[in-house]
Amino acid sequence: MKTVLLTGASSGIGLAVGLRLSEDGYDVYGIGRTFDESLTYPVNFHQFSCDITDTKQLNATLQEIRTQIGTPSPDILIHSAGIGLYGLQESLQTEDLQMLLRTNLEAPILITTEFLGFMKQRKSGHIIFLSSVTAKKSNTYGCAYGATKAGLLSFANSLFDEARKNNIKVTTLLPDMTQTNLYRNADFTADETACLFPDDIADTISYILSCGDHLNITELTIQPQKHRIRKK
Repeated sequence: MKTVLLTGASSGIGLAVGLRLSEDGYDVYGIGRTFDESLTYPVNFHQFSCDITDTKQLNATLQEIRTQIGTPSPDILIHSAGIGLYGLQESLQTEDLQMLLRTNLEAPILITTEFLGFMKQRKSGHIIFLSSVTAKKSNTYGCAYGATKAGLLSFANSLFDEARKNNIKVTTLLPDMTQTNLYRNADFTADETACLFPDDIADTISYILSCGDHLNITELTIQPQKHRIRKK
């Protein structure tokens, strides 16, 4: 059974991915801030409560997962954790900006670095980053958020070129607006006929992981067929 380390696993896209991959037969080790104890999780979906912006706590959690897996590195690493921050740039608070940078960019880079050497030695592994369509366009009222997603895409593209000779796959997904709590503080929304759903992203990741060893999907944009954004 292949092992998956998944961040952001307690809600939204991450939770949907964890449940789907558990159904697919993967052994999922999910990291999240707070898991809903009223939910019944599959036996192969293991939950670890952790603030990934707390480096000391994160390192302890990764070591605990290593011990449970019984190997230095999972087979698959999926970075789903992320937060949004919207508004005029000068109106944003320093503490919120630091949390944004640490969650969306610093933590994925640190976690990847922790396991990359072992994946290279093993000559196998797949790392999947959840970026955003905002990574490739201008983002008024979301300058810093778009910058973190662009940085994640840049890191992933360079990482693939660096690690492909060691048989490491690297994939970046660029979803459009998805029905999650990411936009709870935004002053815009999309109705249910013009957005994506967490299960859409979970289905996409399931497909990507089913592809043959001879190919790598480096970058994939996922958008709803309709485009209807409105003010709240």
